[in-house]
Amino acid sequence: MKIAVVTTSFPRDAQDASGHFVATEAAELCRAGHDVHVYAPGHGAPRRGGVHVHWIDGGEAFGFPGAVPRLRERPSRIVDALRFIIACRRQLHAQPFDRIVAHFVLPSAWPILSGIKTPVEVVGHGTDVRLLMALPTPIGRRIVRGLLRNGASFRFVSTEQRRGIARFIPELATAEVRPAAIDLAGVPDRASARRALELRADTQLALIVGRLVPSKRSAIAISAALLLPRTQVVVVGDGPERERLEGKYPSAHFVGHLPRHQCLRWIAAADVLITASRHEGAPTAVREARALSVPVVSVPAADLRAWSEHDAELYVVSG
Repeated sequence: MKIAVVTTSFPRDAQDASGHFVATEAAELCRAGHDVHVYAPGHGAPRRGGVHVHWIDGGEAFGFPGAVPRLRERPSRIVDALRFIIACRRQLHAQPFDRIVAHFVLPSAWPILSGIKTPVEVVGHGTDVRLLMALPTPIGRRIVRGLLRNGASFRFVSTEQRRGIARFIPELATAEVRPAAIDLAGVPDRASARRALELRADTQLALIVGRLVPSKRSAIAISAALLLPRTQVVVVGDGPERERLEGKYPSAHFVGHLPRHQCLRWIAAADVLITASRHEGAPTAVREARALSVPVVSVPAADLRAWSEHDAELYVVSG
């Protein structure tokens, strides 16, 4: 099949971690024999492996640390977002596809794909679903029901996320739940990762990974990590809160926003990953850490409580 993938987040090169889960899924579709075309904001190479990438100018609306923080920082960027939406919509409505996968309900599914006749699968991740639920209920219902009437199907990355949105749109109560794909190919083992990072064998490493924005509650995670005796606390990530957090926690080591392979190296080397974010879909860093056998301490978020019932080293704490 000829498949289009619409997304507002996609890696612009091999070092970019943005939208890596979208790139992984697109690559899986390509390996399954499909002709895959990705439509994303930005500039980059026209191909990623066997995937065709159609870059569309999104100005400064999209990129790290996310569209919402960028629009809050400079509301005028909404003009760039609208320019991307119009151009993307025009290209997709002009091309024949057998199927379209829209990552992020807003704006990839609506308004970009509203009215399109091609079968659409809408994938809700996190911030996009919260934005949809924050709209006045009649508007949110109208958007979703319009997509459903046009034949769209929905997929969410956690049962909790689906349950939340189904409270005001009951038609989504039976939507598919499947966490986003992750790719850990090439990640070194713990010993190799620690050697590459020049960590001593006896160094205890507590890791916090994520965008440094208020919703991630990084301060709580760092405060908890610093309670651990004889432990080096490392924060991987950047964002508008970094300067404040560095001033408040001088004993923590902030390494900034890293290429994906370097971030995964830190995770592989860690003794524990700590996260305090309550607003997640299916937290990628948590899933990566557990796939690499790194223990995780988290507050309740998404399906983590249910996952912990079958994972002895995923500790979900309340309070």
